[in-house]
Amino acid sequence: MQNSHSLLKYILVATTCWSQLAWSISKELHAMVRMETHSNAVATRDSGFVRMEHYEIPLDLVEKDIADRTNSAFLSSMIFEREGTKFVRWLINPEDTKWHLQVANFLKTHGLSSEKKTYFVGYMTASRSYIVVDPKSGAEFSIKMSTDHTGGNWKDKQQTWDDAKQIRVITDFVAEQVKKQPALRNTILLDEPMAFGIKVLDQAMVVRSYEALKNSGNRYVPGFSAMYETFGRSVALANGHTSPAKFWEENYNKPLARALAEFAALTGMSYDSPHSQNFLIELDKKNRPTGKIVLRDFGDTYLFSEYFEAVNRTDILKLWEQSNLKRGYMPVSVGILHGNTAPSWIAMDKNTVSKSSYDQWGREFFAEFQKEFKSQTGITLTSMKEAPRRGGSYIQDQYSLKDEAGLKFIELVKQGHPREGARVGLSCASAF
Repeated sequence: MQNSHSLLKYILVATTCWSQLAWSISKELHAMVRMETHSNAVATRDSGFVRMEHYEIPLDLVEKDIADRTNSAFLSSMIFEREGTKFVRWLINPEDTKWHLQVANFLKTHGLSSEKKTYFVGYMTASRSYIVVDPKSGAEFSIKMSTDHTGGNWKDKQQTWDDAKQIRVITDFVAEQVKKQPALRNTILLDEPMAFGIKVLDQAMVVRSYEALKNSGNRYVPGFSAMYETFGRSVALANGHTSPAKFWEENYNKPLARALAEFAALTGMSYDSPHSQNFLIELDKKNRPTGKIVLRDFGDTYLFSEYFEAVNRTDILKLWEQSNLKRGYMPVSVGILHGNTAPSWIAMDKNTVSKSSYDQWGREFFAEFQKEFKSQTGITLTSMKEAPRRGGSYIQDQYSLKDEAGLKFIELVKQGHPREGARVGLSCASAF
């Protein structure tokens, strides 16, 4: 009972501090920010707000890629008009000491002011992105931009315009697939509906929406937080489990397998860096796992060439990073602990699990992946390996798209019914 009270107290702090601010940030996102920055072995960071600085750049000087479905509040936050000229607010990562100087010089070469302005309030995440809040409209979204300082193992990172264009194209593709196929039952997808770029600098900003999570009343636990020594244990104990490893095996590892199987069948894609920074675990109002996983960052993926040819989207194959195009097989991997420090209850605690438990998680992951893929498509995939292989903290397998099962799956894709099996017994999950 004590452990349950401790968890509830933590969640209470994470979801009520927001109300003390003069601007609006949703309870769901504030709790997520708190967990990302404080319950994270990768990097402990500040969960408080900062005033975000930005440059004002005439809109006709930047590249822009904006989906028709974009929330109008996001547009009015990023783009404003003054004296008949439209400007974009080009945000500066508060930790950056390098990349924004290029933008300042770009403005000066065009005879424009490089004065820094303030408008948004921002909150750190565990990586380089910031959750930003419009103090007037209350609109909130994530911004990913270049910075030479960030959290954890991800350091100097330029957000390029080429990468931003790929993100926008693939996100629109995912949105199209969601509309065409049965409702999702394991997965919540986060949209990235806007990107702005300065082509000559190869710099960009990418806007990610968290609208699918707002007003749900649920909690969204970052994958790294679930693997955090104390927080991961407290959630397990609060749910009546004495073994955190077994709890998260059932409530993170296996649900993630189901979500990625659904994602592969939906899109013909798999993550090339499936570490815990890319995933959120949904808990209900009583902090019980719902079984749904939130996926973000679709630009970080392998594409199955046959799938995109089957849906007549070879245009995407042409612009994608060629090393991330896979033909003849479906690469699938999982790296829940990649880039992270293993909690004792996975790696060392002999009373709960053995030192080989992470490999056991891998075996359970792929068994669940294949089971869910069959449920979604009716297809039993053929592994091209004797068993999933571990490479560092990633565990990998490959499934043939050349054998009878693989060819049958591609035929279903051509017919527009790759997830036909998902029509039975589905429960809707949010997506775009």
